[in-house]
Amino acid sequence: MGFSKFTKKTSLSEEDRKALQDLLNFEKEKLQLALKDVEDSLKALRTPKKKSKKKKK
Repeated sequence: MGFSKFTKKTSLSEEDRKALQDLLNFEKEKLQLALKDVEDSLKALRTPKKKSKKKKK
């Protein structure tokens, strides 16, 4: 990812480092929520639909 390349040879102030860490944690949480949505959708697609039983008269 571009962030790791940016931070490798760059010296950041403590304030900038904390801000970047907060930003990355926020982005990580957004990605985890999106991944959970995708996994839930895949789970729903994999689950076979139950056939409704017809009553005989």
